[in-house]
Amino acid sequence: MPIWRVNGGDSMILTTQVLAPNGDPATSANSRLNFVLRQTRFCPDPPFWVAGWDTGVTAVTGTQPGVVKITIPDDISDSLRRGSYHFSMAVSDRFGKNTYTALEGYLLVEYMPSSPQHDIPYRSDDD
Repeated sequence: MPIWRVNGGDSMILTTQVLAPNGDPATSANSRLNFVLRQTRFCPDPPFWVAGWDTGVTAVTGTQPGVVKITIPDDISDSLRRGSYHFSMAVSDRFGKNTYTALEGYLLVEYMPSSPQHDIPYRSDDD
């Protein structure tokens, strides 16, 4: 499973090729995308960030059909403490049926000397 190393406070950009469930290149007209970033795969807490077409996920023009760019904003990465986070993206047809997982991986967030945040406290069981 891929691990993407990213810096806290930076915009995180993931690029991948996605097919609609019928095998055609994914577009906003023929598919729904649901990208979710969580602490872990089984974490019951709400996700840190959720995205879809035109809300964090955009088609990349000038490349092969179906290539998308997922842009996790810098304010989201700034709120994450140093460590690993799990993400996945489900693709459905335009009616929200015939869903499959097109992308799965981990983000490894590190602090850099230029990062805006260096001391995000660890969460406790009370949080």
